[in-house]
Amino acid sequence: MENPIIWISLGIVVLAIVIMHNTIISRMNRAKRAWADVITYEKLKGDVLPELHEVANEFKEFESGFIQKVTSMREAISSLDNNVIDLNALKNAEELAKSVASSLKATAENYPELGSSQIIMDLMAQIADKNENVAAAITIYNRGVEDFNNSIEMVPLNLVNSMFSRKEKLNTFVQSGTVESYDYKPNFS
Repeated sequence: MENPIIWISLGIVVLAIVIMHNTIISRMNRAKRAWADVITYEKLKGDVLPELHEVANEFKEFESGFIQKVTSMREAISSLDNNVIDLNALKNAEELAKSVASSLKATAENYPELGSSQIIMDLMAQIADKNENVAAAITIYNRGVEDFNNSIEMVPLNLVNSMFSRKEKLNTFVQSGTVESYDYKPNFS
């Protein structure tokens, strides 16, 4: 212990590196947790599917392709994994969910006896509620991804990441067709 100032300075630098590394890891874990929440809410849509399938079977003469859409949606939801961030699988499940919801609405509009059915109205409300929950979870996920990506791109955390953590950027979820529907294109350079 020749010079305590050197040891104290070295200790402060090591502590700062550990804190920055832990910040990167905690933000990565936050994004992973947000992804798990997205999948959880997406899978909650599956709770509506048995009842929806039953109703579709009762009224199958009205809409023959509807049962197939419900089955495809069930398969897409069950293929989602909390541990693997698969944005394409989520996009597929979301597109199928929108297709099922719009088919149910169109069928109810085309056949007034179905549209006035309390069961159909309840199912439509449940599906809309589940879709809102998924949308909110996706927003939280995208914010977590943004925080994580910012942390590994900004000084000094990017230096710690390149030397120790070596984490890659995460992709945000973008609903297919959403970006193309806007005329305005920002110039992010």
